[in-house]
Amino acid sequence: MVIICNSVTNFTATAHCPRRLMQNQAGGLALPLVIALIVVGILILVGVFFAVRRMRSNQADAGDDAATNLGGPVDYTSLPLEEEPKDWRERFARLSLAGRILIILVPILIILGLVALLLFFRAPGEPELPPTPTPIPITLNLRDATVILPDPLTVNVVVRTTGMANGDPVTAQMLEDGEPFAWFDPASATGQVRNNQASFEVERAANAPQPVEGRTYTVVVSDESGVTSNEYVLVVPELSGIANNFFERTPAPTATPTPSPTPQPSPTPTATPESEDEPEPEPTPEPETDLPTGPEAIVTNGGNVRGLPFLADNVVGGINAGEQVQVLERTPNALWYLVRTVRDEVGWVSVSLISVPPGLQVPVANVVTVFIAGSVVDEPIPGANQIGTVNLNEVVQLLSRTEAGDWYEVRTVRNDEGWVVSSLLGIPPEVANAVPVAP
Repeated sequence: MVIICNSVTNFTATAHCPRRLMQNQAGGLALPLVIALIVVGILILVGVFFAVRRMRSNQADAGDDAATNLGGPVDYTSLPLEEEPKDWRERFARLSLAGRILIILVPILIILGLVALLLFFRAPGEPELPPTPTPIPITLNLRDATVILPDPLTVNVVVRTTGMANGDPVTAQMLEDGEPFAWFDPASATGQVRNNQASFEVERAANAPQPVEGRTYTVVVSDESGVTSNEYVLVVPELSGIANNFFERTPAPTATPTPSPTPQPSPTPTATPESEDEPEPEPTPEPETDLPTGPEAIVTNGGNVRGLPFLADNVVGGINAGEQVQVLERTPNALWYLVRTVRDEVGWVSVSLISVPPGLQVPVANVVTVFIAGSVVDEPIPGANQIGTVNLNEVVQLLSRTEAGDWYEVRTVRNDEGWVVSSLLGIPPEVANAVPVAP
């Protein structure tokens, strides 16, 4: 097995990685190396064998030619006798060229073969530990801090995270000109991370200090280890009396119109009926469809009424400035309200179009935002048939859920109804608890 030195592993885990890599590569190449050395050695020996034969053949031919050129018999007894070699140097010097090559080559081949065998059959060393991945650094990116309710004053906090597990707590804190400002209620100032995001609502503390206009108020979020997010400037809308309550402004008195005298009706003469024919009975009117009702709010800006709280092609009606609407529900962040118009159109309008009375308690609707694009299927099981999709930042209406809460039946902005995995949606706990379990 070859260990790959990963650049993301820490220094202590990879200090011996190059040495292990070389050892394992050598062990993996030992058998091919032995075979290659044996083949090369055989080729060299065969080459030496043929070279020696050729040299001897040439020497024999030269001896025959010399014997032919001699004029008479040769007296071999007169030739000097060679002395026996005294040491290995003389023996090596008297060897033929082939012998010298063999004496040098054979030990080299033996040594190389032994080295290859040692590498191949060597005992395993210390156990190789798997590389330890470097943990993802913890980061907190505060994306929103807006006062969404005038009474009780409530701030909606949204933070994106990395390196944190589901359920890890994060705590929000308000700052005044960069200094800690104990305005948040500690009981609601902590949220939990879910799918790399935490979204929670923080109420004002009972004994909180009074904010002063002209100063800068920001919000930061931190985790248990002390990692702190960026500072986000607190958004205090002028709508629905939020800014007035936040800064404790005195609202301007509303002028009371002077009642005009009611004219006295003049008596109307009674006509004498010409005949005593019985009047024809009037047709019974058809019963009207029951529509939801709720407290009233004034329309401050004309705009569209939408099927879902999302800026898409889902307009179902409209409202005009000065009209009244009945407030039925709101989104968890109170940026959209479900209303009934004077034309009995029921749909969603932006909070920027209406003036909601301070302290008005409005139920939270089962409407959430899509955090991850995915499929809408016909059954809450893996591999079910796809019938639609949900896209990033769209909204869906929650119709029901499984008992485990891992699947939700939704209605999309395209009016598709089906099931999606809960990990695709950002569902606050109070909304999840209000969704009924499917039968």
